[in-house]
Amino acid sequence: MRRFGLVEDANPAAFDRVPDLAIGLPLPVEPTQRERMGRYLDLCSRTENPIPGALFVRDGAEGFGRHPCRGARIVLRAYDEEPLVLLHLTPTGLEGRLSLLTERLNDARRVMQERRRREIEMQALLAERSRLLAHLEEDAQARQRAEAERDAVLSKLYRAGQDERRRLARDLHDHAGQQLVTLTFGLRKIASRLSCPTAIHEVEQLLRHTQDIGQSLRRVTLELRPAALEEFGLVTALRSLVEEWNRVTEIVTEFQIVGQEGDLPLETAVTLYRLAQEALTNVAKHAGPGVAVSVVLRFSALQVTLTIDDNGGGFKADEALTSHLVSQGKLGLLGMRERLSLVDGTLKIESAPGQGTSIVARVYRSPEARGDA
Repeated sequence: MRRFGLVEDANPAAFDRVPDLAIGLPLPVEPTQRERMGRYLDLCSRTENPIPGALFVRDGAEGFGRHPCRGARIVLRAYDEEPLVLLHLTPTGLEGRLSLLTERLNDARRVMQERRRREIEMQALLAERSRLLAHLEEDAQARQRAEAERDAVLSKLYRAGQDERRRLARDLHDHAGQQLVTLTFGLRKIASRLSCPTAIHEVEQLLRHTQDIGQSLRRVTLELRPAALEEFGLVTALRSLVEEWNRVTEIVTEFQIVGQEGDLPLETAVTLYRLAQEALTNVAKHAGPGVAVSVVLRFSALQVTLTIDDNGGGFKADEALTSHLVSQGKLGLLGMRERLSLVDGTLKIESAPGQGTSIVARVYRSPEARGDA
């Protein structure tokens, strides 16, 4: 509409709100409000920002009604670019509140639907999580059962191996050893009856060979079944092992006992003894010239620790991993670790090229002691 109130155009909603509205005629406002309406339209024609206001317009035969509105300046080419006022009649208070409530109700409905959708998705995720946890728990239990069965089988195999070692050692000592003794006495008897120097020399050579075989047989018997271990305990057996190994290899070796010696199960003592055998054998094979070895057996209230150190060539620390040991065929170190696990023990290998190797075997005296440690 124009600044002085002449209506230039209107939409159907305006005709619904103001039945007496007519194009080309002034807006049917209450006569006492015409001057106020003129000032309001003049103010709206100066700005493009909507200005709120209120007009008292005729609502048909019922008289005049108050209509909240917003007005702003507008320029249209169809009207010779003359500034007009775009007037927007807002709904009445009741209609506005109903519209606002309806809009809020729709928003609340959308929020509830979105919340319900998310709840359904969350329930599906929780159900999937529960299924995964159940599968994981079943897998963990199956793995624990498999590991327990494997440990039981390995323990039986280890005990069977030790029994077989003892049987072989006993058979070698009782049969082959006795036969060697009989052969030695027979050769000596033959030598005493000979008069030919050449024959006597040959018999003496046979005696020396027989004695060498006897020493080798005793060494193998001790390796299979160290009698000192069963009769005198781990300390005496280890000391004897280290002294014999030092004599054979001529490698500088130190043996120490720390703490008060205590009783150990025979299976645990045998495991530590076999580990020392394997470690010393590896030193003799791989440590190189000029190496020195330290063997320390430490007793405490909770555990027994066997440490074997050497200052040889060493190797990379990651080569002590189980996967690498298997791929490289280093089953001796892997066997150490498995044997210790069967007696509730652990094995730690520390090494670096040019810095030697340290092998630490730790055996707990009871499961309670392991938990306390």
